[in-house]
Amino acid sequence: MASSEATVPVEDIVTALTWVRTQPKDAAAVLRTRLPHYKGKDYSPPEREGSSIVTKEGKAVVEEAIAYLEQLEPLSSLGSTSDLALGLAAEDHVADIGSTGVVSHSSSDGTCAADRVSRYGKYRSTGESLWYGSSKATAQSLVLDLVVDDGVSSRGHRLCVCNPIWEIVGVFYGPHATFGYMAAMEFAKGWTPDEAAVEARVENGPPAVEGQEEAKKGVQTQWKLGACLVCHEEIKGGAVMEIEKLNGKVHKDCFNCKSCSKSLRGAPWQTQEGLLYCKTCHSEQFGERCASCGKAIEGGMMKCALGKFHVECIVCSTCKKAIGKASFSTAGGVISCQACATQKARSASIGRVAGVMPASTD
Repeated sequence: MASSEATVPVEDIVTALTWVRTQPKDAAAVLRTRLPHYKGKDYSPPEREGSSIVTKEGKAVVEEAIAYLEQLEPLSSLGSTSDLALGLAAEDHVADIGSTGVVSHSSSDGTCAADRVSRYGKYRSTGESLWYGSSKATAQSLVLDLVVDDGVSSRGHRLCVCNPIWEIVGVFYGPHATFGYMAAMEFAKGWTPDEAAVEARVENGPPAVEGQEEAKKGVQTQWKLGACLVCHEEIKGGAVMEIEKLNGKVHKDCFNCKSCSKSLRGAPWQTQEGLLYCKTCHSEQFGERCASCGKAIEGGMMKCALGKFHVECIVCSTCKKAIGKASFSTAGGVISCQACATQKARSASIGRVAGVMPASTD
């Protein structure tokens, strides 16, 4: 479950909604910048730092959304402030399904969006849009996701965001057990808040909702992504990474070193018997050992008749100077630099000559 600390201010979401509605052609231009980040149905937005979103329709639906915005006449502004009463209705829903991980406009007890809004006022018309995704999303990208409306054949979210009748909106953003975060947007026309109900709700907090435990058991999403290659549990959504080296997908939170638990995103890593390790831990546990210092070899390595060594451990046994990648001798079972090896050879040669000289006749 994600942290309960909101990472996208609701005022920014309201401002982004107003931007799309009042400047649809500008929104279309920004949406067009998404197209190069698609590879088939995988979308890799820059803000997600290499992880991808597995979409249902690929970039075709983005192109459709661009065309929709380009022909859309500017609509009324929703301002830049979330309505308190409508925002409470939005918070009620996030508090409920955010904890269960369900993806639904219905509460765990079956309450619909219109009934949640009715708790805090009266309206002539109302509508709801829900967004689910990563904490990496910005207010602008969040709203554009709704306009794209990938995988929703009716394009209900797009039509709701761009409905010309809306006069006001209340927003709440918070954690979601399956996708990380969610945002609920409650739109209205002819809205009159119930001040007494709002005051009571502010004091008491979100209402208790029955049926949450049952709702958790039935969590499903429209994506069929298979099982995570690390934890082997079904991937139901949230942050997912496509790992070509493993030929499959993993939860982002599972892409960690088995030994030190550090994230492997953006770092070199190895596999051992199906388990993931950072380069350092893999070398330490399964790698070659230096014949000199006995430590794991990670990176540059030198091989010779005496074994495998760190480059920095190739040191002359006589003069103690570092040899590195220069030529050296292993004669006599020790490492010698060329200068010392040559000197030893000369000394040995002189010794052999001295040993066969005839005795003096003096």
